[in-house]
Amino acid sequence: MESKVLLDTNIIIYRESDNVLRERIGLLFKIIDDNPKFRKYIHPATVEEISKYSFDKKRYWLLNKLPAYNKLTSLSKINNDLLAVTSPLNKDDNDIIDDRILNELYSNRVELLITEDKKIKRKANLLGIGNKVKMIDEFIDEYKPAESVPHNILDIEKVYFGDLDIKDCFFNSLKTDYPGFENWYNRKSQEEVYCYKEINNILGLLLLKHENEEEDYSDIVPTMSRKKRLKISTFKVAIRGGKIGERFMKIIFEQAIHSNVDEVYVTLYNNDKFKENLIHYFEDYGFEYFGLKNGQELVYIRSMKPKFNSIIPTKSYPFININADAFIVAIRPEYHTFLLPDSILRREKYKDKHFPVEYAIRKMFVSRAGKFEKPKVGDNIIFYRSSPVGANAWFSSVLTTGGIVIKIIVPNSVEELIGITKGRTVYTDEELANIYNKNTYIIEFLYCYTLNHKLTFGTCQQNNILSNWPRGIEKINNAAFRTILNLGGINSKLMATNITENVM
Repeated sequence: MESKVLLDTNIIIYRESDNVLRERIGLLFKIIDDNPKFRKYIHPATVEEISKYSFDKKRYWLLNKLPAYNKLTSLSKINNDLLAVTSPLNKDDNDIIDDRILNELYSNRVELLITEDKKIKRKANLLGIGNKVKMIDEFIDEYKPAESVPHNILDIEKVYFGDLDIKDCFFNSLKTDYPGFENWYNRKSQEEVYCYKEINNILGLLLLKHENEEEDYSDIVPTMSRKKRLKISTFKVAIRGGKIGERFMKIIFEQAIHSNVDEVYVTLYNNDKFKENLIHYFEDYGFEYFGLKNGQELVYIRSMKPKFNSIIPTKSYPFININADAFIVAIRPEYHTFLLPDSILRREKYKDKHFPVEYAIRKMFVSRAGKFEKPKVGDNIIFYRSSPVGANAWFSSVLTTGGIVIKIIVPNSVEELIGITKGRTVYTDEELANIYNKNTYIIEFLYCYTLNHKLTFGTCQQNNILSNWPRGIEKINNAAFRTILNLGGINSKLMATNITENVM
């Protein structure tokens, strides 16, 4: 359904003149023109108003620009209720013209009015339609497309869909499963996708779509309510054991938090064993069956309300329970970036080759501190990267990364330790054999966030987070944990106080 956007006279003048608002006006017009639901109009009164300009050259120039705009042709009769409110505020002919323009909005002939006139905004508020009158910045902030989260690390890059070769064998199953895929691909050619490649072969693809409250869901039963959503349009991984799917899931939730959406959803065909496994995969991350699209595709939805599942934290990932116990986990520099690549320090460089654990959300840390208090499921852990040999630990050892414990495992042998941690930890088999003793246990955790501001040991001392150099695993109090989140610049949207103990 088309939404008519009426442009006040001052918007036209700003658009066609050199002024400080020129850049913002350009963005305003681009948002309107790029959104198929919007169509911009001017009121005939705008032509009259500009015709009265005293500057001949500017008047002539502006009038020549006006034919490029859609003009309202059928006007509503001026509403007496409107006049009763606005007339006491009017001082000249320009105010009367403003009333004629505002009347089209008041009479529901147009859906929105954009103006920089504060008096029009004041009148609209008095008339009870202030939410339909937008200043330039108000409109831009409300309707600008959501920015996508950058993620050009770990061999996953953002590329334009149209730059990918549709003849690549990666697309064969998509062409088979979705009739008309090639036409859809062409329509999406200017959109960005997250792509994973090995030796120029596409092995993973993720395409996301932002949807607002006006999205048409008439093909989904039962009816979906009006909300801001992030749709997973394409999610395919053609490599086993690489944890690329987990990295895509991390990107999805990062984008959902960044865009402040209410829900994330995906539609899936349950037509073979692979699709069934994919459904279970989404269910593991809290997606729940909602209904059917076109009577065939299964619709799964995940709420993005900040709540925490204390029994199965994966189902509420990436939210954390800020009231749960918290532990500092010390990790040596040579293992830190291997396990937690997003938390790489500025002086470090990425390796040329990456390993599955780097892409994973679910990771494992092996500890020999079994005689000390162990964290439990749902607890928070913060990784402390110790300083390199010879460096000043006061400045070079830092808190970098936060996660949630999802399982504590005590292996009964070296072989069991190696088998359990394969692909999810940083150690070689030889290193695991050297680590293993009667106190060894495994912390399986979810990687949730990287501190936007790394906290040095010196900073931790000054802010009562740490009293001594961390060794192994050390419990901290809740005040210290909250200080870490605050000083580390962690998004408050990740912090849940609504705690559930059901399985969801």
